[in-house]
Amino acid sequence: MKQFLQDYNMVFAMAAAGCLTVMMKSITAIVYYRLICQAEQMGTSDNKYMKALVSKFTASYKLKREVHNVRCIVDKSMYNIRFLGISAAGMKNIGFYGIAVELMLLVASLLLGIYYHLSLEWYALTCLSAAAVITLLATSEILFQVHRKYKFLILQMTDYLENVLQPKLEKEYLHPEEEKKYQHEYFESDERKEQQNEAAASLEDLKLFEEFVEEYLAD
Repeated sequence: MKQFLQDYNMVFAMAAAGCLTVMMKSITAIVYYRLICQAEQMGTSDNKYMKALVSKFTASYKLKREVHNVRCIVDKSMYNIRFLGISAAGMKNIGFYGIAVELMLLVASLLLGIYYHLSLEWYALTCLSAAAVITLLATSEILFQVHRKYKFLILQMTDYLENVLQPKLEKEYLHPEEEKKYQHEYFESDERKEQQNEAAASLEDLKLFEEFVEEYLAD
């Protein structure tokens, strides 16, 4: 084990863990981007998770059950969306998991270094390597913006359910009488306006005809 540490294999392990974390963050950013694109057209989305959420939401209103906390439903649905066995809600924290692994490896290395009485140069190189990897992981958040994409995904889904689908379902299943009354008044109003316009046009034509007759008789 001492030789393993002296060969800086723990440093290589920290570097490998950091590279794996960055790769997973890039995959997460791609997954979130695709989900955002699906959420923008959630009503016609082919994504099985989006379709299941819309169906579940619609089923509640068909059973005459009003949904009061849309955001809660969206948050819970993020635990059902999975990629490589990891939920969409958990994927956003991959960077934190990577940093935690780096710190654990660093602490384990330092404790073993103390036990085997390794040189100060080894301690310095190990600590600097860990700091570099952790800085890389923190910087990758700026590059991939995983948390920002996750928040925007939640916003898109909540917006569709709360401002598009929910009002439609409430009118259709919870207040059908009001919807029929509104449609009746709307179409009746349109018919009344159309009749008034036709009557006004007829009067205008009649007026023009009378003026023409008067001019013709005067000649």
